[in-house]
Amino acid sequence: MADKKTLYVDIISPERPVYSGEALSVSAYAWDGSLGILPGHAPMVTRLGIGEVRVTDLDNKISRFAIKQGYLEVSHDKVVVLSEDAQDVTALKGVNPEDIDRITKQLAEETDPHRRAELQADLEWLRSCDRLLKTV
Repeated sequence: MADKKTLYVDIISPERPVYSGEALSVSAYAWDGSLGILPGHAPMVTRLGIGEVRVTDLDNKISRFAIKQGYLEVSHDKVVVLSEDAQDVTALKGVNPEDIDRITKQLAEETDPHRRAELQADLEWLRSCDRLLKTV
Protein backbone atom coordinates (compact mmCIF):
# COMPACT_ATOMS: atom_id res chain seq x y z
CA MET A 1 0.00 0.00 0.00
CA ALA A 2 1.07 3.60 -0.49
CA ASP A 3 3.13 5.35 2.17
CA LYS A 4 1.79 8.41 4.04
CA LYS A 5 2.84 10.90 1.34
CA THR A 6 1.12 9.16 -1.54
CA LEU A 7 -2.25 7.87 -2.59
CA TYR A 8 -3.08 4.57 -4.22
CA VAL A 9 -5.53 5.06 -7.10
CA ASP A 10 -7.77 2.61 -8.96
CA ILE A 11 -9.97 3.75 -11.86
CA ILE A 12 -12.32 1.00 -12.96
CA SER A 13 -14.94 0.70 -15.69
CA PRO A 14 -17.26 -2.28 -16.17
CA GLU A 15 -15.07 -3.59 -19.01
CA ARG A 16 -11.68 -3.37 -17.31
CA PRO A 17 -9.40 -1.56 -14.87
CA VAL A 18 -8.26 1.67 -16.53
CA TYR A 19 -5.57 2.83 -14.08
CA SER A 20 -3.95 1.44 -10.97
CA GLY A 21 -0.97 2.92 -9.17
CA GLU A 22 0.50 5.36 -6.69
CA ALA A 23 -0.14 9.07 -7.03
CA LEU A 24 0.59 12.42 -5.42
CA SER A 25 -2.89 13.81 -6.06
CA VAL A 26 -6.23 13.27 -7.80
CA SER A 27 -8.67 15.85 -9.09
CA ALA A 28 -12.16 15.06 -10.33
CA TYR A 29 -15.43 16.62 -11.38
CA ALA A 30 -18.09 15.59 -8.87
CA TRP A 31 -21.81 16.12 -9.42
CA ASP A 32 -21.66 19.35 -7.40
CA GLY A 33 -18.27 20.73 -8.50
CA SER A 34 -14.57 20.02 -8.66
CA LEU A 35 -12.62 18.35 -5.90
CA GLY A 36 -8.98 17.68 -5.16
CA ILE A 37 -7.56 14.83 -3.13
CA LEU A 38 -4.16 14.74 -1.46
CA PRO A 39 -2.67 12.17 0.93
CA GLY A 40 -4.37 12.34 4.32
CA HIS A 41 -7.76 13.33 2.83
CA ALA A 42 -10.75 12.55 5.02
CA PRO A 43 -12.78 9.49 4.05
CA MET A 44 -15.60 10.28 1.63
CA VAL A 45 -17.81 8.96 -1.13
CA THR A 46 -19.18 11.21 -3.86
CA ARG A 47 -21.03 10.86 -7.10
CA LEU A 48 -19.08 11.86 -10.20
CA GLY A 49 -20.47 13.82 -13.09
CA ILE A 50 -19.46 13.51 -16.71
CA GLY A 51 -15.99 14.95 -17.05
CA GLU A 52 -12.38 14.34 -16.27
CA VAL A 53 -10.30 12.74 -13.53
CA ARG A 54 -6.63 13.77 -13.35
CA VAL A 55 -4.03 11.68 -11.56
CA THR A 56 -0.61 13.16 -10.78
CA ASP A 57 1.88 10.30 -10.46
CA LEU A 58 5.09 10.16 -8.41
CA ASP A 59 7.06 11.74 -11.30
CA ASN A 60 4.58 14.67 -11.45
CA LYS A 61 3.19 13.35 -14.75
CA ILE A 62 -0.52 14.00 -15.12
CA SER A 63 -2.71 11.25 -16.56
CA ARG A 64 -6.16 12.30 -17.72
CA PHE A 65 -9.25 10.11 -17.86
CA ALA A 66 -12.66 10.79 -19.37
CA ILE A 67 -15.35 9.66 -16.93
CA LYS A 68 -19.00 9.02 -17.74
CA GLN A 69 -20.59 9.33 -14.32
CA GLY A 70 -19.85 7.05 -11.43
CA TYR A 71 -18.58 7.20 -7.86
CA LEU A 72 -15.35 8.14 -6.14
CA GLU A 73 -14.36 6.82 -2.73
CA VAL A 74 -11.47 7.98 -0.54
CA SER A 75 -10.38 5.92 2.45
CA HIS A 76 -6.99 5.49 4.13
CA ASP A 77 -5.08 7.17 1.26
CA LYS A 78 -6.77 4.97 -1.33
CA VAL A 79 -8.91 6.48 -4.09
CA VAL A 80 -11.29 4.27 -6.06
CA VAL A 81 -13.20 5.56 -9.08
CA LEU A 82 -15.99 3.34 -10.38
CA SER A 83 -17.40 4.67 -13.63
CA GLU A 84 -20.01 3.71 -16.19
CA ASP A 85 -17.32 4.42 -18.78
CA ALA A 86 -13.72 5.49 -18.13
CA GLN A 87 -11.06 5.98 -20.76
CA ASP A 88 -7.56 7.37 -20.90
CA VAL A 89 -7.88 10.66 -22.79
CA THR A 90 -4.89 9.76 -25.00
CA ALA A 91 -6.75 6.61 -26.12
CA LEU A 92 -9.96 8.41 -27.11
CA LYS A 93 -10.84 8.42 -30.76
CA GLY A 94 -12.37 11.45 -32.43
CA VAL A 95 -15.98 12.37 -31.76
CA ASN A 96 -18.16 12.21 -34.86
CA PRO A 97 -20.20 15.46 -35.14
CA GLU A 98 -22.93 13.42 -36.84
CA ASP A 99 -23.37 11.42 -33.63
CA ILE A 100 -23.92 14.64 -31.69
CA ASP A 101 -26.47 15.82 -34.27
CA ARG A 102 -28.26 12.46 -34.26
CA ILE A 103 -28.59 12.36 -30.47
CA THR A 104 -29.67 16.03 -30.38
CA LYS A 105 -32.49 15.24 -32.83
CA GLN A 106 -33.52 12.13 -30.89
CA LEU A 107 -33.58 14.17 -27.69
CA ALA A 108 -35.83 16.80 -29.27
CA GLU A 109 -38.32 14.13 -30.37
CA GLU A 110 -38.25 11.85 -27.31
CA THR A 111 -41.09 12.15 -24.78
CA ASP A 112 -40.20 9.36 -22.33
CA PRO A 113 -38.39 11.01 -19.35
CA HIS A 114 -36.17 7.98 -18.69
CA ARG A 115 -35.05 7.74 -22.32
CA ARG A 116 -34.53 11.54 -22.44
CA ALA A 117 -32.20 11.29 -19.43
CA GLU A 118 -30.21 8.52 -21.15
CA LEU A 119 -29.92 10.57 -24.35
CA GLN A 120 -28.91 13.67 -22.40
CA ALA A 121 -26.15 11.71 -20.62
CA ASP A 122 -24.93 10.31 -23.96
CA LEU A 123 -24.87 13.81 -25.45
CA GLU A 124 -22.98 15.24 -22.47
CA TRP A 125 -20.49 12.33 -22.70
CA LEU A 126 -19.78 13.01 -26.39
CA ARG A 127 -19.40 16.74 -25.81
CA SER A 128 -17.11 16.16 -22.84
CA CYS A 129 -14.92 13.75 -24.85
CA ASP A 130 -14.81 16.28 -27.69
CA ARG A 131 -13.65 19.04 -25.29
CA LEU A 132 -11.03 16.76 -23.74
CA LEU A 133 -9.69 15.72 -27.14
CA LYS A 134 -9.21 19.37 -28.09
CA THR A 135 -6.88 19.82 -25.09
CA VAL A 136 -4.64 16.80 -25.80
